[in-house]
Amino acid sequence: MLIVSNRELNVERTGFSAAFEPGSTQLSVAEASLSAAGQWMLQAALADAGDDQLVKALLSRFRIGRPVLVYLHGNNNTPERCFERCARLETLYGYEVIGYSWPSEGLMADGNPQPRLPPGTGDTDAGDLDGVTRENRQDNPIKRKLARYRQAKRNAEDGTDALARFMRLLGVARLYANTQPFSLAVHSLGVHYLRYTLELPGASEAVSTAHNIALLAPCARASGHAEWLAKLTPKGRVFVTYNKGDSVLLGAYIADGEQLKLGTDPGPDKLLGSKRVRYVSFSRAKVGPGGHGYFVMDNMPTKTQRLFQRIFGSLQDIQAGESDRKVYPLGCDADGLTCYMAKPEEDPSDGG
Repeated sequence: MLIVSNRELNVERTGFSAAFEPGSTQLSVAEASLSAAGQWMLQAALADAGDDQLVKALLSRFRIGRPVLVYLHGNNNTPERCFERCARLETLYGYEVIGYSWPSEGLMADGNPQPRLPPGTGDTDAGDLDGVTRENRQDNPIKRKLARYRQAKRNAEDGTDALARFMRLLGVARLYANTQPFSLAVHSLGVHYLRYTLELPGASEAVSTAHNIALLAPCARASGHAEWLAKLTPKGRVFVTYNKGDSVLLGAYIADGEQLKLGTDPGPDKLLGSKRVRYVSFSRAKVGPGGHGYFVMDNMPTKTQRLFQRIFGSLQDIQAGESDRKVYPLGCDADGLTCYMAKPEEDPSDGG
């Protein structure tokens, strides 16, 4: 699969590192594949690639002849974890996946640990925040996780110029190929990254060259989200998925001073009246451990997989002539803004 990154790339030895240059537009690109021994290998690697080199690499994906999905990951993903997730998406959905890897491990820009970081373990677990509670937030291992999460947020904000450049060149490649659209899937803290990128001139237009945009379990503030969501104007739709039982986002809620996350509950600030936005509730649905990765979970329900198959494949979620309940088990609100994969928590019939 093709991987683009704002990480530093050592073509000869170490591959993508945790270091990056804040505020830079520098991007590197490589083909990632598994060796017979089960190790990730990089081929055709280019450090600090020029626009023409990047467009050429991206064009090669559009010419393969199957739908293109671009994936932007969330918190605490090493390059290898990004590769694994992209491979999982390719296996589940059969699409051509382009991954964007960014320094989300909570290290400093030079790739070194933060100074005076509390002791702890488990730094490689992308779901670490699902263990954070109000009661343990002052324990050293938890304080370490929270410090790394907050640094990952800063790294995202310092990497917006690179992501904006990537999206611009992706749009150029898609228009040049003129064969098929692509859709963009953004998970968890990646939505925080995307949200700040949209503030750059021309960035929202570049991102909107995607046919569908899926904001999956978004780790971004729910309050006021309609303002930046309105900047996204794809030909298809923007899908915002949420789950009130997401324990990873509960940890982020605590880490950020009890800030309600969009991927837990959009709250009262939904983007009303938009025909381009759909909120999808996974609350009370089968969502897997932690309730945060329901688009890649094992033993996925048929309707869940079919929904994401369509969204990721640049198709309409509800096809012409279909009932909303054929796609969403509990149907949609009358205006079609919110659809439900299980009975909504506020349903009066359950006494809630």
